Amino acid sequence: MRKMLEGRVIIVLGAGPSLGHATAMMCTEEGASVVLAARSRDVVDSLAAEVEAKGGSALPVVCDMTKVEDCEALAAAAVERYGRVDGLVAIGYMPADNKTISEVDDDFDNWKSIVDTNLFGTLQVIKPLVAQMSRQEQGGSIVIINSMNSHNPWPRGLPYAASKAGLASATRTLAIEFGRQQIRVNSLHCGAIVNDALWVSLDNLAKARGTTKEEEYQRIADMGALGWLPTPEEYVGSVLYLLSDLSKPVTGISLHVNAGRFMT
Repeated sequence: MRKMLEGRVIIVLGAGPSLGHATAMMCTEEGASVVLAARSRDVVDSLAAEVEAKGGSALPVVCDMTKVEDCEALAAAAVERYGRVDGLVAIGYMPADNKTISEVDDDFDNWKSIVDTNLFGTLQVIKPLVAQMSRQEQGGSIVIINSMNSHNPWPRGLPYAASKAGLASATRTLAIEFGRQQIRVNSLHCGAIVNDALWVSLDNLAKARGTTKEEEYQRIADMGALGWLPTPEEYVGSVLYLLSDLSKPVTGISLHVNAGRFMT
């Protein structure tokens, strides 16, 4: 049976542990060549070796999404190696600083860095890739990894939620502007992801509340309709859907994938 991404070239930005790693391996298993982008040379080289050990093709590229020159070099490196780019999975993340608007500095400087990474950093990566995809007969698919908090924010998370809400709006605008070039742009809005970082957070919560990390897991899981939290490997099926021809008529959507914690 033909693999769903056979012969395609997919850039995975934020190709480190957790969701980035799972996405890269899923793309490999589905027949794509992958361009692995992250700030750490060790991270992308290690993941590229893992991809190649499974018989896949990988190009590791060091890229800081807040630097224009890195974003342009990423697109150029992908085209130089593979001749085209068929998809992008953009995972950009800088968390909030837990301050309210009454507590933040008057110049909002710290909040600006969050928006610069999550919103403008993502757009800086997309810009040269949209130009490349526009030159291609088949266009391409852009999947922005977003957050449930863009629609369901929590207290003391204003800059993070606002940056992600901006990305949701940008998704729709990009979809309208580049649809005739057959470029599809969609956002995947994740909730909590079961990974090492989550268990550290749950352990800290448990110590503060006098509970266990297992009890804290279930407390959060019970906020969703399904009563459990997805792993990175469980999230990437939705990434595959948005990258593949299964979603060929789908563009400009915010797909909430968070075990039913937020529904639209």
